[in-house]
Amino acid sequence: MDFKRIELIFFAAFAALDIFLAVSFFQNNSDVHPTSANTNHSATILNEMRDDSISFKKPSNKKGQGYYISTQTSGTKQLKAKMEKLSGQSAKMADGEIISTFNTPLTLDVKNPDQTLNKVVQNSDEIVNGKSYQYDKATSTDSQIIYTQKISGQRIFSKSGQIRFKVNSANQVVGYTQVYLTNAQPLREKQDTISQERAIIWLYQYNEMPNDTVIEWSRLGYTRLLSIQKGSVYVPTWYIAIHGKGSSALQYYRINAFTGVIMKYSTQVSSTSNSSSTTSSSQDDSSLLNQAVSSSQRAVESSTEESVRSTTNRGSYNNSYSSNESSGTSSKTSANTTSSGNSTNAINSTSVSTSSEVQ
Repeated sequence: MDFKRIELIFFAAFAALDIFLAVSFFQNNSDVHPTSANTNHSATILNEMRDDSISFKKPSNKKGQGYYISTQTSGTKQLKAKMEKLSGQSAKMADGEIISTFNTPLTLDVKNPDQTLNKVVQNSDEIVNGKSYQYDKATSTDSQIIYTQKISGQRIFSKSGQIRFKVNSANQVVGYTQVYLTNAQPLREKQDTISQERAIIWLYQYNEMPNDTVIEWSRLGYTRLLSIQKGSVYVPTWYIAIHGKGSSALQYYRINAFTGVIMKYSTQVSSTSNSSSTTSSSQDDSSLLNQAVSSSQRAVESSTEESVRSTTNRGSYNNSYSSNESSGTSSKTSANTTSSGNSTNAINSTSVSTSSEVQ
C-alpha cells in the first residue's frame, strides 16, 4: 500500500474542506456586517442627539408594514341625507365636509374631554357615523378636540377622516367639522416601513430638530399623499411631535414611512379633459390610482428629498448608511412601479399640482 499517496489524498481533502469552510465563514460574516454597522451608526447618532440636549425615550428599531391605501369621501347625497336628520345643531356641507354649529354650546370636562364628547360622537342623532371615530388625545389641544377614523388599523393624521370639535375660551364646544372616508382599499401588496428609530434619526439629520428639544411622541399612522377626483391615496406616516425645553408648544412633523422623506406637500391628481379619461370605469380609476402613486410620489418626494438632504450638515451623518437602510424599500417600490402597466400613459393622462401643506 502506497502510504504517501494516501497521505497526499487526505491532505488535499482536508485542505479543500478548510477552504470551503473559510469561504462560508466570510460569506456569512459579510451578510451580518451591514446590520451590525447600521446598528452601530444608529447608536452613534442617538448619542449625538443626547449630546445636543435632545430628550427622548428609547425608540423602537423594529420595522413595520403598511399599504398604499385608496379611500373615497363618503357620497355627498348619502352623507347629506344623514346630516339633515341631525338634531340640536345647524349643519351644512361643502366639498364633502360637514360644518356644524351647536344650538347650545357643550360644557367640556377640560381634563377628560372625551367623557363629554364620547356620548355625542356615539349618538347617531348628533354625529353622522360617529361610531367610526375614536378620541385622539395626543393631537387634541385646548382649542380643538380631535376624533379620528382608522384605516388598516392605524389612525389618520389628515383632516380628511377626522372630526374636529371647536372649543372656545370658556371651555365650551361650539361646533365641529367632519369628513368621513369609505371604501379603504390597499393599492399594492404590503410593504416594509422604516422603524421609529430611523424616522427620528432622519428628522434629526434633516436639521428639523434643534438642540434643547424634547421629542414628546412619535406615532405610526396614515397621511393623505394624493387627492384624486373620487377620493384620496394615503401612505403610512411617522407623525412626530417635538417642543423646546421650557415650552409646551408642539411642532408636528410627518415622515413618509416607506421612503423616509419629510412630507411637506399634498399632491392633487386630476384627469385631463379628454373624454376617455372622464368616463373611465371603476377598473380604470383603480389603475389610475396605482399609476398616479408611482408617478406623483416619485416626482414630489424625490425633489423634496434632494432639497432637504442638501441642507443636512450634522457632523457624523453618513449618506451611505441611509442608502443601505432604505435599499430594500427602494427595490420593492421600484418593482411595484414597473409591475403596474402603462405607467407612461398614466403620467401623460394626469396633471399634478402641489399645495403648501399636508392636509
